[in-house]
Amino acid sequence: MEAYIHSIEPDGDSLVVMFSGCDYKCRYCNTPGLLEFKTGEVLDVKEAKRLITESGCSKVLFTGGEPLLQRAALLELASHAKAKRKRVIIDTNASKPEAIASLLDAKAVDELLVDIKAPAASFSAVTKAGTFFKSAEELYREFLETVSLLKAREEEVVITFLTLITPGLVYKKEDVLALADLLDGFDAEWHLVPFNPAVTLDSGLRGVAPPTTKFLENLASFIRKEYPNARVRVAEPRQPGKAPS
Repeated sequence: MEAYIHSIEPDGDSLVVMFSGCDYKCRYCNTPGLLEFKTGEVLDVKEAKRLITESGCSKVLFTGGEPLLQRAALLELASHAKAKRKRVIIDTNASKPEAIASLLDAKAVDELLVDIKAPAASFSAVTKAGTFFKSAEELYREFLETVSLLKAREEEVVITFLTLITPGLVYKKEDVLALADLLDGFDAEWHLVPFNPAVTLDSGLRGVAPPTTKFLENLASFIRKEYPNARVRVAEPRQPGKAPS
C-alpha cells in the first residue's frame, strides 16, 4: 500500500506525519502546498512504518492536509504506532465520520484535534469546501455526523476542538456563539486560535493583522457567559508541521 505523505519529521517528543490532499480549501490555510495529492509525495506504507518504529518519539501526530482522506493508510499507520506503544494524535477537519469511526473501533487513536471551521451560514465561504464528487453542503452534513459521533463516543478518546479566529471570516460574537451551540454538551477543551498571516492560501489575508489576545479573551468570556460549561480558552497560533504544546 502507498500513501500521499509530504513528510515524516520529529518535533520534540512527537513524530509529525504530514499527509497530502485536502477536501477543504480554507482561505487562511497555512499549508497550501499540501492541498493536492502529488505523485512526488507517494510513500510506501512499509517505509512509513519503519520510520515510526525507529523513531524515539513517544507520540505520533498525523496531520496535513487531511489525513482522514487516506483512510486505509491512516488506519494501518495509526494501528502500527499504537502497537509500538506510541500515543496517536490525529489532526482533522472531521469531514469523514466513517474514517473516525474506524479508528475508534480499532482503538487506534488516543487524541483528536478537531478543527471547527465555521458556522453553517459561512461554512462554504470560509472553507471553499467541495470536490467533483461532493458539494460543500454535503461535506458540512458529514461534519455534523462526525460531531454527533464524537458526542456519543467522547469517553473513548481525548478531544480538543480548535477554531481559527480570522478577521473578516470567523471573528464575530455571532460566529462563536453558533459554534458554542454546536459543541454544547461536550466535556472537551475548545481552543480559540489566532490565525497566522505568514502563509495563507488567500494572498489577500497575508497583510491582515491577527486578532489580539485581548480580543480573543473577550470572545471566550462571551462564550462562557452564554454557555457556562464551555471549556473554552485562548491558544497560541498554530505552526505548520509542529506538534501542539
